[in-house]
Amino acid sequence: MDKEIFEVVLNKSAQDSKIKRIIEMKSESALPTGENFTSTILKITLKVVLGNGRIATKTFIAKKGYTGEAAEQPRKENSLFRTEVSVYTNVLREMGYLMEEFGDTEGPLWCEFIHYSRADSIIILEDLKASGFNTVKRTEPQDLDHARLALRSFGRYHAMAKVLEERGLISKDGYKPYIFLNDEVCIRNLLYAPFQTLIKGMRKSWGEEWAEYAEKLSRVSFEELSKRTKDGGNFDDNTFKCLNHGDGWNNNMMFKHDWEGRPVEMRFVDFQVPHYNSPCMDVTYFLYSSVNPSVRHQNLNSLIELYHESLTSSLERFGYKGSKPSLEDINNGMERLVFYGTCLFTSTFPCVLTERTDAMDLGLIFKTNGEEGYNLSVYCEDGVIEMIGEDLKALVKLFDES
Repeated sequence: MDKEIFEVVLNKSAQDSKIKRIIEMKSESALPTGENFTSTILKITLKVVLGNGRIATKTFIAKKGYTGEAAEQPRKENSLFRTEVSVYTNVLREMGYLMEEFGDTEGPLWCEFIHYSRADSIIILEDLKASGFNTVKRTEPQDLDHARLALRSFGRYHAMAKVLEERGLISKDGYKPYIFLNDEVCIRNLLYAPFQTLIKGMRKSWGEEWAEYAEKLSRVSFEELSKRTKDGGNFDDNTFKCLNHGDGWNNNMMFKHDWEGRPVEMRFVDFQVPHYNSPCMDVTYFLYSSVNPSVRHQNLNSLIELYHESLTSSLERFGYKGSKPSLEDINNGMERLVFYGTCLFTSTFPCVLTERTDAMDLGLIFKTNGEEGYNLSVYCEDGVIEMIGEDLKALVKLFDES
C-alpha cells in the first residue's frame, strides 16, 4: 500500500469516528454532595451521530470556576482557574510531547483537555470514567497498592516537569508560592481553624486522658503555627526543586483497576494550585491527606524510597542532564515537612474521612475567617481517636521540642 492510499484510509477512519451532529444533550452533577468543596463538576452526556452515520453516546466533564465566598481570596490572589487552563494547554501538552519523544508507553498522568470558555468560565475535559477510571472512595484512605502507584506517578510527573524546566519550557518564576504554606488567610482558615475545632472535640468527648494534650495544643498561637508551617516550606536554593501538582489528594486522583481490583493506571485531575518548590511538598501532602495512617506508619521509609527511585529513573529516562537528588536529600526534605504534614493530617483528616456531607462549609469558613464552618461533631465521631491519636501525640511532642 503506498502512502497516498494509506493517507486516505487514515483520514476516512478518523472521519468515521468524529462527532458529526448532536441529537440530545443533558448535564448532571458528576459528584455527590460532599465530594467537591468549591468547583462545580458536571457530567455532559451527548447522543450523537458519528461520521459513519452510527448513533453513539459520548460523555464529557464540564468544570465551572470557583463560586461563592470560598473562592474569593484564592481567585484574587492566584487566578486558580486560569492557572489550571495554562497547565493543561502548556505544561501537560509539553509533557505529552516529551513522552512521545522518549517512547514512554506508561500512559499520560492527566485527562485530555478539550476546550476552555473564558466567557462562561468552563473547562471541557475528557470523561475518565468512560475509560474505566474511578476515584478511590473519599471515606476510605488509600491502601498500600494505591499509595505505591500514586507515588510512582508523582515521580514521573516531577521528572517530566524538571526536564521541561531544563529545556526552558517551564519557568520557575512563573508560579506563585504554595498558598497552603504561604498565604496566611489559607493557613488560618484551612489549617489553624480546624485545629481549634479539633481541640474543642477533644475536650468534649475524648476523655480525661486527652485533657493534657488538648490543653497543650490550645496554647499554640496562630502566629506560632503559621511561622512553623512557612519555615517548613522554606527550602534553600541548593534544594532540588520542580513544578508540583499542589493538590494531590484522593479526590484529585483517578485509578484504573485490573480484574482483581488492583490499581494499574492513574490520572491526576485538578491542576489549580501548581507551585515551584521541593517535590517533597507534593509527597508530604499526599501521604498525610490520602493514605491510610497505618499504611503510612508501617511503610513510610519504603514509600519514600519508591518515590525517589521513580523520580531519579524517570529523570534518567527523559534525558535530564542536571544533578539528581539523593535518597538522603529526599528524606531530609520529608523530615523538614513533618510538622506541616502532621498538622494537616490531625486537623483535616477527620473531615475527609467522615460519612457526613456537612463536615465543612468553605463559604462560611472564609466568611468568618475560620470562626465557623467546621462541624464539631466530626471530631467527636467513633474511631477518630484511633485514626489520628498517634499522630496527635507526635504533634504535641513537636511543639514541646520547639
